[in-house]
Amino acid sequence: MINELLERRDILNEIAIELYGELWVTEDSFWGSPTELEMREIQEQLNDLGWEEEAPTDEQIALADMLFEELKRKGKIS
Repeated sequence: MINELLERRDILNEIAIELYGELWVTEDSFWGSPTELEMREIQEQLNDLGWEEEAPTDEQIALADMLFEELKRKGKIS
């Protein structure tokens, strides 16, 4: 079950990239979209099953820094 949910999450991630670009999480139109709602549902199911995210890789940390800067640039956070 967990593997199926993770696979669905990966597919939704690819869809989000196609629809909203590489930094889809920074796009206002993503939030509240059917893609975001389904991602949220999948994450809740994973949490309910006790699944925990692995420690972030250096690449993931670099991406998070890039997202942070983009959100600051857009005025979403200070």
